[in-house]
Amino acid sequence: MTGDWRDWRPAIWLAMLGVAIALLVNPWYIAAIPFGAAIGAAIRIAQRRRRAAAAADRKHRGDRR
Repeated sequence: MTGDWRDWRPAIWLAMLGVAIALLVNPWYIAAIPFGAAIGAAIRIAQRRRRAAAAADRKHRGDRR
């Protein structure tokens, strides 16, 4: 985790893939697969960032005692 936009690249690429598929393929709802994967990846990334922040906070609190 770097803490900047690069953490979100997998979700961004999956969303772009979903847009490309929606524009190129008929029926367009087939693009729901990469869109769903992008949403899932974004949720996982957010969870991972929250866990990393909580671990850093616990470590920092332990240093103060």
